[in-house]
Amino acid sequence: MNPVSRRPPAPAAVTGTYRTGPAGLAYRALLEHTQMCEQCVDDVRGCATGRALVRTLREAARGR
Repeated sequence: MNPVSRRPPAPAAVTGTYRTGPAGLAYRALLEHTQMCEQCVDDVRGCATGRALVRTLREAARGR
């Protein structure tokens, strides 16, 4: 029989979840901002804060 290998849990960027770490903070900030920003609702490219938060989220998810 083959033994089952035990791996440590994958980081958030690998699993696609944004619950912890920098990616989690960026994701929650983006959600909070977009709830009150009319420009982000229409098009995030029209809001400098929204663009910065999306960029931060992408970089955090990549593990930079």
